[in-house]
Amino acid sequence: MNRRQFIASVAALPAAAPLLHRLAAAESVRTMSMWTYLWDIVDEGYTTPLELMKENGLTHISLASAYHAGRFLLPHNPKKKVYFLEDGTVYFTPTASLYGRIKPNVNSYVKEGHDFARVRKEADRHGLGLNAWVVCCHNTPLGTKYPDIACVNAFGDPLPHNLCPSNDAVRRYLRSVVGDLASQGAARIELEAMQFQGFSHGVHHEREGIALTGAHRYMLGLCFCPACFKRSQGRVDLVPIQRFVRKTMEDVFADAGIAPSYKTLEELPQDLFGPLQEWRRSVIVSLAEELHESVKGRSTVLRPLATFDATAREMVAMDAGRVAAITGGVLMPGYVKDGPALRDPLGTMQKLVGKEEVIVGFQVGLPESGGKSEFLSRMATAKQMGIRDFNFYNYGFIPQKNLEWIREAGKS
Repeated sequence: MNRRQFIASVAALPAAAPLLHRLAAAESVRTMSMWTYLWDIVDEGYTTPLELMKENGLTHISLASAYHAGRFLLPHNPKKKVYFLEDGTVYFTPTASLYGRIKPNVNSYVKEGHDFARVRKEADRHGLGLNAWVVCCHNTPLGTKYPDIACVNAFGDPLPHNLCPSNDAVRRYLRSVVGDLASQGAARIELEAMQFQGFSHGVHHEREGIALTGAHRYMLGLCFCPACFKRSQGRVDLVPIQRFVRKTMEDVFADAGIAPSYKTLEELPQDLFGPLQEWRRSVIVSLAEELHESVKGRSTVLRPLATFDATAREMVAMDAGRVAAITGGVLMPGYVKDGPALRDPLGTMQKLVGKEEVIVGFQVGLPESGGKSEFLSRMATAKQMGIRDFNFYNYGFIPQKNLEWIREAGKS
């Protein structure tokens, strides 16, 4: 049993609290990285935000390097307070020769001379490491421009914001992005949405007029695109599953007032959905293997994001244990109320990944963080449980004064 596993095994024992506090003090924080957007660094003049992060104990920046759309409120940005993002763009200068048919859309900031490489140079000057934060399979512009790479539901409707991880062109594109960023010096590449996205993953102003159970949402999010039919051959027959989904959901649509036949994933017929789910998980595991191969021989490490919610992981076919065994660890958003609420989900994730690393991400803004005491409580619990690497969300969104919380947490 290693030290982290020992700490986790006794963390739930009330009598162990004094021991855990001593262990936490001895367990030094290794890295603290701030999720950050390029426009905040550029608009604040590079030096100001980098010095501020360094002064408050951050060791790294996790720069959004391939990202989706959004409307963001920026309380301390000197040039804009509300910003609408360019959807589905990259914030680095792509190496054209690495890409196949699917090519990245380059953000305007990059075209103006601001990119990952420039931030890395400035970060180096300030003694900060630079990680790349990459959104993988959520990209509406690419799914619209190349409709054959988008997921397709059981009714044949394309879902352009969801790129299908079964699709070879999508996988090549992601390999290229990851390899490109590794060659540009990313210390770590944090892979968000490296999975099927599911029905509930939003785009903009989603609307529903009927009550859907978890099972309904799962079925509506299943992909039946040509790439899935091709990749599933010899593993699982998608035809009867598609037929079942269509019939079940048509019954729901016809009379939404009836009691649902299936409320949870577990209630679905397991002769159909058991093999399907195992195959879907294998798609994501094999994608992790391909992306890991893209950084082989380099110092860059990969850390896919994985929620602590087991049902949510099943919805998107994320097998955190098998993925961590390939990449060496996962990044788990620890978005819970306080330290006591973190203990069980973090302990479960640590058991899932075994000896591999768990990085924990915490919110620092309001109201999501709950406040300083709740934030410090979460940090203390994570440290007690052996976590040494942390991410924080998000530089551009939070009051700058809240950076002091991070400094205090790193020292305590």
